[in-house]
Amino acid sequence: MQPDWTVSTARWWHMPGITRLIRQSRRRRPDGVPVAREALLWTPFWSPSVGLVQSVWGSQVPGVPAASSHVVEARGRVVGLGQSRSRGDARQWEVTFLAIEPGEAVGATAGFPDRRAMHLLGRLCDAATERGAERIFALVRDDGAGHAILRQLSFALVTRELAFLLPASVAPSDDALAAVASLEGVRRQERADAFGVYQLYRVTTPPVVQLAEARRPQSWDLPRRAFGALPRLARVAHGRRWVVTRDDQIVAWAHLAIARRGPHQLSLMVAPSAADLAVPLVTLALDAARRARVAPVVASIRDHQWPEHEALTDSGFRPHETNLIMMKQLALAVPSARRHLLPAMERVVS
Repeated sequence: MQPDWTVSTARWWHMPGITRLIRQSRRRRPDGVPVAREALLWTPFWSPSVGLVQSVWGSQVPGVPAASSHVVEARGRVVGLGQSRSRGDARQWEVTFLAIEPGEAVGATAGFPDRRAMHLLGRLCDAATERGAERIFALVRDDGAGHAILRQLSFALVTRELAFLLPASVAPSDDALAAVASLEGVRRQERADAFGVYQLYRVTTPPVVQLAEARRPQSWDLPRRAFGALPRLARVAHGRRWVVTRDDQIVAWAHLAIARRGPHQLSLMVAPSAADLAVPLVTLALDAARRARVAPVVASIRDHQWPEHEALTDSGFRPHETNLIMMKQLALAVPSARRHLLPAMERVVS
């Protein structure tokens, strides 16, 4: 029996239905209370509307990673939306948004999730494969319904990401700022520091996670300054990065993404041998965040980063949510090999 719904590439005539679906979907509130009609998967700092424009536009928008959007249609009505984009590396993509209109689930019996969501996620994986991706990632809440859908599509757990929230009313103390002022070796990150930060990543990250992410030193390059009106429309205005060096080696790194609206985003890496640098580094980032714009700060760390975990707790952060970083290895398409295989066989046979 053929289903009464189909999955297709998003087009301009789907815009009204997609807009309605995005408005119905919500993120979890900062206090952790679940909300009605919550999206199955929604990557932080991702705008489904901007991703949709990028997907249906005829040519690549400068300064914006390539994106792909697919919809689920039932009797001419858009009931689902899935989006994915490149992670800055053509070999790696990530699922950024996945939502199904609330209502009666299709095929969600005997512990299996909604077939519409599974088919939509599968189409996103196929689209990434067609664009040369080798693996696709997804960031989903540990207690969310999207976890079961990813497992059905053979996504494997890479690691857990812990999100901590600091309200806007909390400010660093004078003693903490004095400790930052006396900190030696701290400076703003330069373009030549990318390899040093990569070495710090190798020291602080388990080998299994390194193998799954397959990062390169270019992952920590400073972003190039973009021009035009598009950066002004982005949610994240700019970022600040710091490194701390000891014995000519980078032992600590921090990245503060300053947002024009919403909470700022903080990322940290501290070597276990320099655990005493974690608290001053967090204080430095919080002071810079308050100088830019008074807003809450969300810090994201991995579950194996114990110095950062203790530093965030001591600085007033409280646990917000736990996300799972999941990855699926995609099939590789080798068109050149297929093109030359048949002629070679014909010559041997003849």
